[in-house]
Amino acid sequence: MIYYPVPRILQNPELPNGCEITSLCMLLRFWGYDADKCLLADRYLPRTETWWGTDPDLAYMGDPHREDDSPRCGYYCFAGPIVAAAEAYLVDQQTPARVRAVDLTGAGEEELIACLRSGCPFLFWASLHFDDICFDPCGSYPLPGGREHRIFHHLHCMVCCGVDEDFFYVSDPLAFNTRVPRTQFLKIYRQLGMRAVTLQPAP
Repeated sequence: MIYYPVPRILQNPELPNGCEITSLCMLLRFWGYDADKCLLADRYLPRTETWWGTDPDLAYMGDPHREDDSPRCGYYCFAGPIVAAAEAYLVDQQTPARVRAVDLTGAGEEELIACLRSGCPFLFWASLHFDDICFDPCGSYPLPGGREHRIFHHLHCMVCCGVDEDFFYVSDPLAFNTRVPRTQFLKIYRQLGMRAVTLQPAP
C-alpha cells in the first residue's frame, strides 16, 4: 500500500465552487508551503469575470467564491490554470522552489501509480460521488478557432493520496470520498479526459 498524509482542506464556506484551487492548496501544504486557498484563488488563479464562454483549459470559469445563478458564479477549470497558479505562487516565495507543477493530463493508470510511488500525490478531475459524468442542461458554447466546449455537470477535483490493490485513496475538499474502488476511479477519471496535476521535486 502507498499512502501519504495529505492534509484535507475544506473548500467551504469560502470557496463553494473552488475544489480545484483548494486541492492545489492541499498539495502545497503537503510539500511544506503555508498556502492559503483564498489567496491562491484571488491572487494566483487565472480567472474570467463570467463563466460563459471561458476556455477551462486557460482560465477558471467565473468566481469560485460564488454559487448563485448569475453569470459570475463559479464553475470549474482544468489543468492549465492550476499549473499556472502553482507556478505563480512558487515564484512569489522567498526561497527557491522545492517543487514544480507538472500537468499529468493523459496519464494512464501505471503513470499515476508511478507518480505515487515517487512520493508525489496528485490532484485529478472526476465527479462529485464518482457517478457517471453528465453534461449541463445549458449545453455548450463556442470557443475561438471554431471549437465547442460542452459543459460538464457535477464536476469535482480532489487529491489522490494513496493506492493499494483494490482502492485509490482520496483527500476530498468536500469530504465526500475517502477511498474509491480502482475500477470506478479509473472509469470516471477516463470519462473526464484523464486530467491530473502533481507537484514534483524541482530539479
